Amino acid sequence: MKKKINILLFAAVMAVSLTSCGKKEAMENQEAYRQIGINDMKEGKYEEAIDAFQSALDQSVSKVGERELDICYYKAQAQYLSGDTDAAIDTYTALINYDKKNADAYYLRGSLYLLEEENDKAVKDYENAVKNDDKNYDLLIQAYCDLSDAGLTEEAKPYLTQAVEIKGDEARDYAMRGKAYVLMGDYEKAKEQLDKAIELGSEQATLYRAQVYSAEGDADKAKSLYENYVKNNKDNAAALGNLGSILLEQGDYDDALTYIQMALSLEGDKDEQLLRRNEILAYENKKDFASAKTKMESYVADYPDDAAAAREYQFLQTR
Repeated sequence: MKKKINILLFAAVMAVSLTSCGKKEAMENQEAYRQIGINDMKEGKYEEAIDAFQSALDQSVSKVGERELDICYYKAQAQYLSGDTDAAIDTYTALINYDKKNADAYYLRGSLYLLEEENDKAVKDYENAVKNDDKNYDLLIQAYCDLSDAGLTEEAKPYLTQAVEIKGDEARDYAMRGKAYVLMGDYEKAKEQLDKAIELGSEQATLYRAQVYSAEGDADKAKSLYENYVKNNKDNAAALGNLGSILLEQGDYDDALTYIQMALSLEGDKDEQLLRRNEILAYENKKDFASAKTKMESYVADYPDDAAAAREYQFLQTR
């Protein structure tokens, strides 16, 4: 829902100013600057993107609505990618000041505090995010994962408990509760939820069910489910990488390499270090030591702390 806001106050915080343009012209200019900013971000021109998004915000005529808020999110992302985390935090803070119940802004600001190791502030923001969107499976599970990865395991645990307590009988409800149980390590309850989700047609549940099979050591069933999943989801790096890992362990090096490289080719979230390590292992097992050496040379440059890889690189140089 669009809300009116004190423009002078908002301008003081986010540098949004009024212009003399007519409403239609201002909206057209705003969208043009927004698109320029998005294009600049895609090209890695983050400073230019920030300027473009600010120019888009400067087109606001008399109120701030969903379009302006969307631009602010883009601006914060560009600020972070440019290396100016403090500015991105300030932008998220302005969004929170505008709407104290903005769960997304709390979560995003909290994730930046976590990266800056300001753990108390991060934990508080995560709490506020969930308080304002307490039935959001994705938010709860991501908060758990973020905090766990940061070593804040005790602070993370309640989010999974809250996730499995959400009521609902749709396929997604069963799938997400199942995912939460997988993260808890409670595979029996996970299987109950996931099997029901699969029965209701959830493809995502198939992916989580494969993870349970892997965790329980049933690689054949896990492989079968991953193969079925990636037929229609070739853009899921985690599924492709997991299938590649299973095939690697089973000695199917050609197919393993295919899926690993498919995962590496995708943009977005992926465990690139593990994928690249498995790619090298696949080449080694195929006796393609020239390719393994080339890949390892790049790998050790990017991950110099991997001592085992450094030793292996020395071995490959003798092949």
